[in-house]
Amino acid sequence: MIIYKNYNLNLISDFEIRTIYEDENDIDLFIPINNRTLNIYFENLPKYLDDRFQLNEVKNILIRLSKIENNNLSTIHFLRNIDLKSSILNFIINYENIKINIVEEEFNNNIYIKSI
Repeated sequence: MIIYKNYNLNLISDFEIRTIYEDENDIDLFIPINNRTLNIYFENLPKYLDDRFQLNEVKNILIRLSKIENNNLSTIHFLRNIDLKSSILNFIINYENIKINIVEEEFNNNIYIKSI
């Protein structure tokens, strides 16, 4: 298990977390997850949505977060390959008071996005 706690991001992963880009404003974290089905679980969604979204054949996750103080917005990209053009899905999240947990299971991977 790898724990990443920087710039207010609270990330726990069963997979390697690599920094692939960094400048004075942003940092890109790259997480290879072995090209498997990924279940994304969100806490506290509206009642008309289930708490799980499923993506097939996700090879990598890219998290771009801000290093600017009081900016807790991040873009999370789910990739089929190594580049952003292979993105299956991406969304922006405010990660203040959020825990992101990426878990390897026997037949799939799960990502849990929960309040702290």
